[in-house]
Amino acid sequence: MSIFVNTCPTCGAEESIDSVIFRVIDDEEVRGLVSDVLQRSFALGGTLIRYMRLFKPPKHQLNWARVRKALAELVPDIQRGSIERNGTIVAVSTDLWLAAFNATFDATTKGTLRMPLAHNGYVYGALFNLAEKAAAKAEEEREVGRRHSRRDTVTVDGEPMAIGDALGVVFGGVDPALAKVDAASRNAAPVPQHVRELRAKLGGKGGAS
Repeated sequence: MSIFVNTCPTCGAEESIDSVIFRVIDDEEVRGLVSDVLQRSFALGGTLIRYMRLFKPPKHQLNWARVRKALAELVPDIQRGSIERNGTIVAVSTDLWLAAFNATFDATTKGTLRMPLAHNGYVYGALFNLAEKAAAKAEEEREVGRRHSRRDTVTVDGEPMAIGDALGVVFGGVDPALAKVDAASRNAAPVPQHVRELRAKLGGKGGAS
């Protein structure tokens, strides 16, 4: 039984999404491809069905062969979460796919994209541009983090150390090398209790502590 149920807003009757898809999609392979996307994201699956309409010529039935070819290209990329363009592989989230489809819908509404569609060129172009912007933003955020990290450390006598340790060197007369060792010791993981007990036992038998 399908976990997705469509409820009629008028009479309240319920019908599984599987049944709805079976009624509205007159192609077995297309139904399977759409179902795969619905299982990944209900919103994305619904958007994909809407996208299929862009391949329908005015006053003609939907060309299922063309839709099947378009989905056979799209669905594996959606499932994989990445696209490849000019040898470059870019990670693409569900949100980016939705944004790219919406950009395609906007273009058809404005008349800048002619219908019916013959291929997925426009949505992939929009998707790649969105992915590049997202990657550039992520890199900018990483660079800001690196700059903040660099500002949190200083170099004293050639030794990089935290600001607090550096103050101890400058005002407390601590040797820079010793300050670095002390800082590393503070950041080290504590000695496990069983190791402490073993050391004590060996030490009691005359072993080195």
